[in-house]
Amino acid sequence: MRIGFVGLGAMGAPMAGNLVRAGHSLKVHDLRKTAAAGAAWADSPAAAVADAEVVFTSLPGPAEVAAVAQQLTGAMPRGTAWFDLTTNAPACVRRVHGELLARGTQLLD
Repeated sequence: MRIGFVGLGAMGAPMAGNLVRAGHSLKVHDLRKTAAAGAAWADSPAAAVADAEVVFTSLPGPAEVAAVAQQLTGAMPRGTAWFDLTTNAPACVRRVHGELLARGTQLLD
């Protein structure tokens, strides 16, 4: 499976590492390039998800999700499923989900 993963902090890095060990093709982006953990590095969130079938984000909070969503929304292929693992605000999730549905992708929180 082709997976894009954005946010490799205390929670995201171990999850991404498990996906790599399970044999998935993983492109990652984080503020720290050293967090790549054996996955292919992408220079931006959009580049991490450009050919992904599934996207995961693990970010600090709603403000970061909103900022990253602006980059991901147009970059994800139609039919992509985005799983947000962030402790997020319901209003943010609903807004981003609505924007994605119009483009043929889905957000699951």
